[in-house]
Amino acid sequence: MKKSYTISIPVKTFWKVVIPGLVIICAIGAVGGFLVVDRFIMPNVVGVNRDIVEVPSVKGLQYESAREKFFEVGLLTEIRSREYDDTVPQNGIINQFPETGAKVKKGRKIAVTISKGKEITVVPEVRKLTENQARIELRKKGLTIGKITKVYADKTPEDHVVNIVPQSGTTISRQIEVELFVSKGPKPTHAEVPNLVGESIGTAKKMISESGLRLGKVNYQNNSALLPGTVISQSVTPGSRVKLESSVNLVVSVIRN
Repeated sequence: MKKSYTISIPVKTFWKVVIPGLVIICAIGAVGGFLVVDRFIMPNVVGVNRDIVEVPSVKGLQYESAREKFFEVGLLTEIRSREYDDTVPQNGIINQFPETGAKVKKGRKIAVTISKGKEITVVPEVRKLTENQARIELRKKGLTIGKITKVYADKTPEDHVVNIVPQSGTTISRQIEVELFVSKGPKPTHAEVPNLVGESIGTAKKMISESGLRLGKVNYQNNSALLPGTVISQSVTPGSRVKLESSVNLVVSVIRN
């Protein structure tokens, strides 16, 4: 014969202890279930994580190729800096941030450091190229063009490079500026005399030099109607053609008491 057992709980204890305990247990279970659904189930159902992508590796790629690779996964590219690097070719990617494998939102800019190539290079041969062609060749080597000097050259056509400093074939740092000497064509035998009357003596000297002429004697004449140092007259008629390096004499105003 089976025995039956009963548990007797006082009514007051039942309502004050058991019922509140059950309510608390149910509430904890409901919150836990909500968190599981919210964090693990719903993102896969509604696609919340679809805007998160993994950053691909672009180290060593050329800049344009790196941009395309980022764009394919919905990322943008930002140049952080340019540095010399002995192992990564010019315009290649040295490093990136965020790093490869990082999880980021689509549309994020990935900062990259671009190589300027090796710090040292060999100066290319650019003599007899046009100035523009020489600029292109020097930029290919990552070199910066400094001063450009125009010179007369009988055997080099106008606008072509006569010489380069440092010389072609020299190994230099890319931080050193390269100076070009560009032909003005054959040296002329004659020059046209500029109109110097009314100019200041300083301006007149510059105009004479630029015309391939020489300043001759300078005489001074009292003239209160003109500012001191103004050219009153010149020994050679303006517009006339004379031999190169001919002298031009000037009369310049002064004010004497």
